[in-house]
Amino acid sequence: MPVEAPDIVDVRCERCGRPMPEGTYWCPSCGKLNATPRVRLVFIVFVIMIIAGFGAIKVYVSYLRELESSLAQRWYARGEESIAKGYPSVAIDDYRNALGYDGSNREYRLKLAEALMTEGRLAEARAYLLTLWSLDPAGGELNLDLARLYAAQNKPAVAVRYYRAAIDGVWDRDPLQHRIDARFELVQYLMQSGDKARATAELIAIQAESPTDPAINSRIGDLLLKLGEPSRAARSFAVVLKGNPKNVEALSGAGQAALAMGDYRQAVHLLSTANEYTGSKPGSPEADQLAIARQAYDIDPYLRSLTITQRANRVAAAFDLAMRSLRVCASQQSVILSPEPSTPAPKSSPVLPTKQNGYVTGIVPPAAAPNSLQLLYDSGTQRQPSAKAEALRSNPDSMAPTMDFVFEVMRATDDVCPPTDIQERALRLIARHEGEDQR
Repeated sequence: MPVEAPDIVDVRCERCGRPMPEGTYWCPSCGKLNATPRVRLVFIVFVIMIIAGFGAIKVYVSYLRELESSLAQRWYARGEESIAKGYPSVAIDDYRNALGYDGSNREYRLKLAEALMTEGRLAEARAYLLTLWSLDPAGGELNLDLARLYAAQNKPAVAVRYYRAAIDGVWDRDPLQHRIDARFELVQYLMQSGDKARATAELIAIQAESPTDPAINSRIGDLLLKLGEPSRAARSFAVVLKGNPKNVEALSGAGQAALAMGDYRQAVHLLSTANEYTGSKPGSPEADQLAIARQAYDIDPYLRSLTITQRANRVAAAFDLAMRSLRVCASQQSVILSPEPSTPAPKSSPVLPTKQNGYVTGIVPPAAAPNSLQLLYDSGTQRQPSAKAEALRSNPDSMAPTMDFVFEVMRATDDVCPPTDIQERALRLIARHEGEDQR
């Protein structure tokens, strides 16, 4: 039985009309899809729908991210508001919520760590800060927070190391001012730790960075005065006064420095000028300092312009004041400077027995050790004839040992008895200054 052969179907491209291999969809001649217009339309619509779907998903994801960012910022703003109002515990929860929506934000983590520090939760704050530090070890603000944390944990060596890292670190805005502020904070920490030498060195470094800045030099001068460096403080205040001779804070600071250095003439000039600008009322600290400076200038026996007679009169007056201070201080301490002669014990008074080596002997109560005020007063009583103004004029060489005695009395009474008047305060100031010069 003959077999009928199938009809051969000639496949041609719908676009160019050329024959195509069977089972292919793209025409090798024109390179286009071999499909009817309807099929092509369906294909195009399908592709458009896919692209539109991806676009919609992208828009939705972007919307969610913006929503999360907005919520994070709102919680962060609430945390900042809570910190400003003094509620760090509330701020901690706010910052945690902000991190819940934006966990990769380093600023939120840093603020959370600072809030934990304020609340006293130092271990938690340390964990956050060290994690951030591992990502940015040169961050200035981050190193400063670590310095404060270790300072609060009483680890001075580590705290100072991080303070120095903050000073040398990277700051986003105004790096010079941030470094100066960090160095000032290090100075305050060193002062609290009692390390005056290193604190002074840091202040000198600040002055080298800003040698002409009046605000910084004024701040340096105040701190140097507290550190007992009046000569360096005077140089800092001189920089301020060079730019503005009427700066009241600098005039007052320079006057205090001159007073501490023993330059009472200059101290009176500077402090009186400052008081003229401010109009300080009697009894105010400014007026009190000026009064002490004037009194010290009036009684100081070491002024170069004094004659022998004037110097002798001042030394004699200082001696009398020292003896009066001894009597007043002894009265306050219930110390008898001139005890009355002891009366002999009556014959009928029994002797307290004791037994030593088989013999009975009488116990004689030991004499009380003399008080330092008593010793000084006895020494002053012996010096009194040679401490008169006439004797000092005839023997000027005795002025120095007389003033040494006066300074010894001032130092002895300074620790135990408050001064009674402005003269005594001025004399104690002179004694402290002369003692520092001798050291």
